[in-house]
Amino acid sequence: MKEMKKLGILAAVFGALVVILLIVLIAQHVKKQRLDDKNEDHTVHYAELEELKSLTVEGPEGDSMIIRFDEAQQVVSASHNGTDYEARMLNTVEIDSAVSTLLHFSLSNRFVPEGGDAGKYGFSNPQYRIIADKNDGTQSSVSVGDLLGDKSGTYAMVSGSDEILVADYALYQCLTRDFEDYLDRYIFNYERSEINEISFENKTTDDSWTVKVNPDHDTGIILEPDYDCTYPMQREPNNTMINLLEAIRQFRVTQYIPIAKDNYAAYGLDDPQYIIHLRLMSGETVDVYLSMEISGYYYGYASNNPSTFCIEPANLPGLTMRSYDLIDSYVIHGYLNDVITVNATIKDKTFIIDCMLNESYDFYSADSIFQLDKRNAKVYDSNGECYGLMLFGSIFNMPVSRVDYDVKPELSNVEATITVTKITSETTTLKLVPCGDHEFYCFINDYYSGFIVDRSVLYKDNGHEMSGFGVWDAYLLATEAIDNKSASDVYDRP
Repeated sequence: MKEMKKLGILAAVFGALVVILLIVLIAQHVKKQRLDDKNEDHTVHYAELEELKSLTVEGPEGDSMIIRFDEAQQVVSASHNGTDYEARMLNTVEIDSAVSTLLHFSLSNRFVPEGGDAGKYGFSNPQYRIIADKNDGTQSSVSVGDLLGDKSGTYAMVSGSDEILVADYALYQCLTRDFEDYLDRYIFNYERSEINEISFENKTTDDSWTVKVNPDHDTGIILEPDYDCTYPMQREPNNTMINLLEAIRQFRVTQYIPIAKDNYAAYGLDDPQYIIHLRLMSGETVDVYLSMEISGYYYGYASNNPSTFCIEPANLPGLTMRSYDLIDSYVIHGYLNDVITVNATIKDKTFIIDCMLNESYDFYSADSIFQLDKRNAKVYDSNGECYGLMLFGSIFNMPVSRVDYDVKPELSNVEATITVTKITSETTTLKLVPCGDHEFYCFINDYYSGFIVDRSVLYKDNGHEMSGFGVWDAYLLATEAIDNKSASDVYDRP
């Protein structure tokens, strides 16, 4: 009997489970059937892109975003809380994805609430409204209510319908995104050919510079950027400045951060420390204002974009450096293939270097001329080092020891004059004027350059090293080598 009783209990439990399973299966079947009958692909299409003039999202506390389209269904502009953004300022991939999600969102269920009461689903005061303004003057909208308890979706209603839709969570994610996510991270991204000039102010060091943008240099393999620093002196930029200029013309922010003007002081924007000016070929000027570094970022704003932003220092290499550290640090420039004559006067002694390389620019070829005072200066030591090249290098590798733009030295008591003539007939004259007992002021073409050099640039004998000679001592050694060379043009200093 006990066994029969146990079997009866088991049968009852099994029967109950079967009933529950049947109820669940029937409910799921009814739910699936209802969805399949109403919308086979489980997607709401309350408006189509080709119909749209604009798409508006209204959110909590008056927040709003408007996306506008042209006749080709391309986004032409967007507004956020009354501030307009041109299409060039928008991230087209992100904005197109948002439009697609807002127009065609997926759902997991749809139903008519009992008694038509939609209030308990959040529609008495919807969190969001999506409004589609169409080209024919009509309007469709979607109201978005509460999130589901498990946050797997949200309730929504299309205007003119009494059905409540259970939209997938992707719709809620789209609605709650920050508007800044739809902005292009490039404040601007100009081609070099679009820019005429770039200038910069560094209030931290009380320094500034201006660079002229030239046509790209064609190496035959790639196009290289070509810039000329025109202020505070006419110089070539070094690699650090070139990298900074390239980063400026392709100005990409790390993140957009809304900063109210009355809070600018907290981010250093009430008195920006770094100011960049781009003058375009079109005549337009674009300005960028940046704070000092705060907690690992520069904060800033630009004249061509209404949004404030932050940027990592690594994205603007060399921004904090003085102009002197961003330009070629040699006093004058010259290369074997572009210099034809150097005329120098030191200690009332004048000497002339003549240089004429052959068509292949091979210095060591017999048909390449390199003379000192009309005598062959291609004289070598036993290690193959050339005395003439040592003299040439002492002139064109003359390092600047420091700069001082504030002093106003007189062009008098000139101790050395070096005039360089290039194959283009361009002429540059360097004059060195004593600055105390150990330095010289550098005048270039009779204007003080701001450069100051050590006295050793003229007077330094580096012994047998064949490098690091001053111009005067290099001249003396080259002359000594020419006077005492062997028949094979070799001379070793005793």
